[in-house]
Amino acid sequence: MTLSWLVYGSVLFVIFWGFRFAGFKDNFNEDFSSLKITRSLRGLCALCILVHHFSIQPPFRYAGEFKLFYGMGIFFVSVFFFYSGYGLLKSIDTKQGYLENFLKTRILKSLVVPFYVNSVIYGIFYAAMGYSLPFYKWIGGFMGLFLFNEYAWYPIVLVILYLLFYVLFYNLRHRDDAFFFIFLVIFVLASVFCISGHYPFVKKVLGWNYCVNEWTGEKWWDTSKQLWFCGEWWVNTLIAFPAGMIFEDNEKKIVEWLKRFYWLKLLAVISLFVLMNFIANETMNFHNYWSELETGKNLVYDRFICFTVQQPLVLLFMLMVIQIMMKFESINPVTQFFGHFSLEVYLMNLMVIRFFSFMIFNENNTVRIDSNRMNLVVYFLCVLIFTILSGMVFKFFCHKINLLLSWINNRFHTEL
Repeated sequence: MTLSWLVYGSVLFVIFWGFRFAGFKDNFNEDFSSLKITRSLRGLCALCILVHHFSIQPPFRYAGEFKLFYGMGIFFVSVFFFYSGYGLLKSIDTKQGYLENFLKTRILKSLVVPFYVNSVIYGIFYAAMGYSLPFYKWIGGFMGLFLFNEYAWYPIVLVILYLLFYVLFYNLRHRDDAFFFIFLVIFVLASVFCISGHYPFVKKVLGWNYCVNEWTGEKWWDTSKQLWFCGEWWVNTLIAFPAGMIFEDNEKKIVEWLKRFYWLKLLAVISLFVLMNFIANETMNFHNYWSELETGKNLVYDRFICFTVQQPLVLLFMLMVIQIMMKFESINPVTQFFGHFSLEVYLMNLMVIRFFSFMIFNENNTVRIDSNRMNLVVYFLCVLIFTILSGMVFKFFCHKINLLLSWINNRFHTEL
């Protein structure tokens, strides 16, 4: 557990580096929702997501490392969706003609290009590592029909939400109508997962779950984490996106209300969050997202129940974050760096995790944990360092490709 406490201490150090407290009286951080502050918050969450990814690796789970981060991914991701929705609507309110170049700047350059560049990089990586995949799987992976990088679900969901945002706010006059349709689409996407599950094309027969992790000749569509919306992580945090927009649309009224009896309301929200977290965890002990692994059962309603109990949890968490940031802020070079490279570091993380997997797995793919756990420490440091470096290189490539696309576009229009 020494590694865990060192990392916990490092995260706390990052939080308190550049820490600013507005005071106990009626003073508040009026810039708590500014781009600089929220970028720093997203940077902290990006760093925590990396630790979360370590916590779900089998050797770290078996060793009991990073337990605090194991079930925390839903909260860190919620921050990104919340401030994505908040930032989009804020841009409409403050930047004239924001939607005119939205498809090119916010979707094509910021999401589509990184997604496909990432797909190519992962395809080359798998080929170099000697992965044997059928031809149609290579083609499907490069086309983005399924994921070479299972972490790449995030930009896909953002593209869907951004396109929906663009269509609705470009055509509808009333924002309430737009909010309604966004909530409706999120419910539809969640329903797709809840009905299909993690293994939608696998016949649930007696004992199928015993070999689910040992299949060698299965079709790619029979496995998990391949198809779009094949996993709760695709849908359980999406509600934060319209919540961020609703907060932006009513920010002044909400903030003024939260300022009155601030400490009492903060204590109330923290208490409700803790209670809801307890209720959600207890509920998911009986109804699990992965109930399909039970012999011969699919249990669609289990996934609906899990999804339902997590939605108020996400909303309470974001309300708690807003309240805390009204009094407490933290800006430092580490959080600003990760805030600037958050998407790129996130997308490159899985490749680095797999590249160094020889440190924590034996040749027969069994877990390896040295007696002094030094291999976990070395693995952690290598993955963290090379994830950061590869994320920076990845951002550089994406920037150059966007410049090339702009040059081609300008050249084409000039010749016309």
